[in-house]
Amino acid sequence: MRRVGALGLVAALAAILVSPLPAHAEDASGAVTYNAGNGYSFEKLSHPTVGTSQPDGIVDYQGGGAVAVPGADGNAANNEGDRGQSYTWAAVSYGDWLYVGTCYAAMGNTLTLMNGTLGDSFDAETMRLTLEAMFNGTFFYGQQKEDGTADKDSGGILVKINTKTGETKLLLSESLNGVGPLFRNAVSYKGKLYFCGSVRTNGGKSGLPAVYEIDPKNDKYKVVYQGLSSMQDYGAAYKQGISTGIRGMCVHDGQLVISNVGKDAAGNFVSTILTSSDPSKGQDSFTEIANSGTLFGYPAIRYQDSIYGGAIWDMVSYNGHLYATICTGTPENAPDDNSMQSFAMVRGDKNADGSYSWTPVVGDQERDGAKYCFGIDPARTRSGAANLIVYNDYLYIGEYNDEEIALERILFNKSNTEEGGKSGMGGVDCSFVNANLEQSVNIYRMDKNEDMDLVVGDPTVMFPKGGISGLASGFGRNENQYIWRMQKFDGKLYIGTFDTASLLEPIGQFSNGDIIDMTPEEWNSQVQRLRDLLDHLLDKKSPDDPIVPANTLADDDSNEAVEVDDEKAEAVEVDDEKTEVAKGFGDLSDALEDAAGDLCEQAATMSQDVEDDAAYVQKIDGEIAYFKSFADQYQDMLDSYESLKQQYEDAYGTELPGDIQDALDKLLSEENLKKLQSVLTCMYYLRDAERGFDMYVTEDGVNFTTLTTNGFNDSYNHGLRTFAVTDQGLCLGTANPFYGCQVWIQRKENSENPIDPGTPDPTEPTDPSQPGGGDQPGGSQTGGNDQSSSTTTTVSTTTKKTPKDGSLPHAGDSTLTLVLGLLVAAAAVLGIALVLRKRSRR
Repeated sequence: MRRVGALGLVAALAAILVSPLPAHAEDASGAVTYNAGNGYSFEKLSHPTVGTSQPDGIVDYQGGGAVAVPGADGNAANNEGDRGQSYTWAAVSYGDWLYVGTCYAAMGNTLTLMNGTLGDSFDAETMRLTLEAMFNGTFFYGQQKEDGTADKDSGGILVKINTKTGETKLLLSESLNGVGPLFRNAVSYKGKLYFCGSVRTNGGKSGLPAVYEIDPKNDKYKVVYQGLSSMQDYGAAYKQGISTGIRGMCVHDGQLVISNVGKDAAGNFVSTILTSSDPSKGQDSFTEIANSGTLFGYPAIRYQDSIYGGAIWDMVSYNGHLYATICTGTPENAPDDNSMQSFAMVRGDKNADGSYSWTPVVGDQERDGAKYCFGIDPARTRSGAANLIVYNDYLYIGEYNDEEIALERILFNKSNTEEGGKSGMGGVDCSFVNANLEQSVNIYRMDKNEDMDLVVGDPTVMFPKGGISGLASGFGRNENQYIWRMQKFDGKLYIGTFDTASLLEPIGQFSNGDIIDMTPEEWNSQVQRLRDLLDHLLDKKSPDDPIVPANTLADDDSNEAVEVDDEKAEAVEVDDEKTEVAKGFGDLSDALEDAAGDLCEQAATMSQDVEDDAAYVQKIDGEIAYFKSFADQYQDMLDSYESLKQQYEDAYGTELPGDIQDALDKLLSEENLKKLQSVLTCMYYLRDAERGFDMYVTEDGVNFTTLTTNGFNDSYNHGLRTFAVTDQGLCLGTANPFYGCQVWIQRKENSENPIDPGTPDPTEPTDPSQPGGGDQPGGSQTGGNDQSSSTTTTVSTTTKKTPKDGSLPHAGDSTLTLVLGLLVAAAAVLGIALVLRKRSRR
C-alpha cells in the first residue's frame, strides 16, 4: 500500500468535506414531481415550482425574524424559502387542509443544548466556520443578513396548506402573533386538532411543554394543557438537566391521551400520561393515569439520557389496550460505553373507576416480569425508542436508534473534559455510530396475544430465520437509523426512514465516490473555507500567545526577521529558533491556499472516467485505501508533533500555547489513533450509502416495495418525518436541516371516503380509493431536467451491503454529523504537515 505525504493528507482530509449539489426536475406544469413508478407519484406542495436541494421550509424568510407564506401581500422574498424551518415535525389533516408544525434550526438547537445542559463547550464563530467548511456552505446554522452578519431567527411555525388549491396560511409564528411553537406531534379528536410540544410566547427565550387546540372551522387556538406552570418551573427543570419536551399522544377508548413532563406532589419532575374526554375545557379536564413511578421507573427524562430524555415516546390504541413505548437509557444503567439501555413498552388497562393498571411487555424481565427484555431481542442493543402503528390487526413496532449520543461522541471529546467539567470540540469518536451502523433498524409486529414476529431484520438467536419479509435490518441499508414514521393509506402501510448518510456526508462522500465528479472550482471553494477557519483559529491566539505573525518575517535565508513597530518603526531581531517556530505557525494560515493548485490536480486525477462498474468500485476502494494509508503513517506524525513541541520549548522556554496544543492533541495521540481507525470503519460502512430518506410500502405487512432510497432525489432530505391523509391523498413532510423541510402529496383520484377529522379513534383503518398500484421502486423526478434518475426495478427483498474488508464488522444504521472537532484538529495537522514538507525543501 502506498503511503501519503503531506499533499496526500491534505487531499484525503479535504476530500471528505466536499458537498456536491444534486439536481432537481420539474414537470410540464412547473410543479416538481417524483415518479416512483406504476402509480406511485408524488407532487411537491411546498414551494411547488422550486426544485429540490434549494431553500424551502414552507414559508419565506423576510428578515428581522419575520416570515410570510408564498404569494402573500408584501412578501419581499417570495419563493426564496426559510432554510431554518428544518423539520415538518407534526402534521394532521382536516378535509383538504394539511396542518403542519415545524422544528426550527434542528441541528442548531441541538448544538446549543450540547453547549449548555450537556456540558460541552465551543466557540460560536468557530462552530459556524467549521460547519461552513464541512458542508461547503449548505448547512443551516442561523439566519444571516446579506453582509454575512447574524440576523434574527424566525422560530417554529404552524401553517395550513390546502392540498387541492395549494393555498397556504400562516397560523402561528413569533412575527405574526407572538407564538413560536415547536410542535412535535398532532392528532384529531372530536372535530378539533391537538398539537403537543414546546411553545414560546411573547418573546420568551424558552418554551413551556404544552398542548394546543386548533378549531379547524375558524383556526382559533388555545392552550388546553401546560405541563409546567411557570418559567420558574422551567428554569428549575433546566438546572437539573430535565428534558421537558413531549411527544406521545393518541386517542384511546374515546379519550384524548397525552404525555407530559411535570411535577409530582413532592415537587419532583416526573413523566406523566393524562387523559381527557373534553380537552376544550382545559387543564382541569385532564386526569393523570400514569407517572414515572407507576411506569416502573422506566422513563428517562434528563438530557443526558437516551435520545435526550425522550421519556414517553409513542402511544397507540390496540386491541382494547393502551400501549406506550418509553425511552429508558441513562448513564447509570448503560450496559457499556458504547450503548444505552434500549426502549421499553408497557400496556395500560382501564379500570372501572377510570384509573389504569400497567403491565410491562418489553422491559425488565427479572424485576418486573416483562415478557420481553429491553429492546425485545437481547441481541439488539442500539434502539433507544420505538414508533408504533396498528395495521392488519397487528401492532407494528419500528426501531429508532440513539443517534444523539453518537453525534455528541463525534463532536465533543467526552473523555477529556476541560476545567469546569465541560468537554471541548474534537471527539472524533465514531465507535458509537459504528455500533449503530452495525445494527441498522428492525421492524417487529405483535399480535393480540402479545407474541412477536420479526418483519424486517437480521437473523439472531431469538429469530434465527431473520425477518419474515426476507429483508435485512434497515431494509438492507446500514445508513437507515430510524423507522421514523408509518402511515396507513389506501389499505397499504407506508414507512419512512431517517438516513444518517446525509449528516455523515463528510465521511461518506469520500468513501462512496461522490467526490469523483468535483470540479477544480469546487475544490478551490472548499480550500478557502478551510483557510478561513484556520485564520480564525490563529487570530484567537494573538496577542496573548508568543507567536510571531508570518507576514512579519523576512523572505530570505538570513535567519533574521523584521517586525515593524507602528510607533517607533524600529527593527527587532528575532533569534533563529523563534524564527523557525514562527515560520511554522505562520504557514498554518496559508498552507491550504498554497495547496489549492495541488488539490485541483488531485481532483482531476480523481475525476478520471472509469469504463465499467468494476473499475468504478475499484476506484472508490482505492480512494479509501489512500486515506487509510494516512493511518499507516500515523506514528510518524506523532513523532513529528513531539519534535515540534520540543522545538517550541527550546525557543521560548515554555510549552506550546494551550489552545494550539489542545487542537493538535485532539488528533495526534494514541487514543485518537483508535478514533481515526473508527472513522475508517465508518467510511467502510458508508462506502455504499445513498443519501436521502428511504420510503417503502406494503399491501400485506410482509412484502415491501421500494419507493425511494434517495429522499426523492434530494440528498439533503435526510428523513421522512411526518405523514397525514387529507381528502386529496397521502401527504408527507421531510426533515432537511440544510435547505428547509418540504411537503409532498401522493394524490388519490375520485375520493369516495373523505377523511373525517372527528373520528374518535384514528387507529381505525380508513379506506380511501385506489390511487394506482404497482411495485416499481426507485423513482425519478419528471420534467425538464434530464439529470433526474430513472425508475429502477422492483425489489421484494433487499440484500444487505457489507464492507469489503473482511476484518471490518459485517452488518446490515440524527445526528449525525462527522466531526466538527475532526475538522479543527485536521486543519492544524494539515498546517504542521505542510510546514514539515517546506522545511525539508530548505
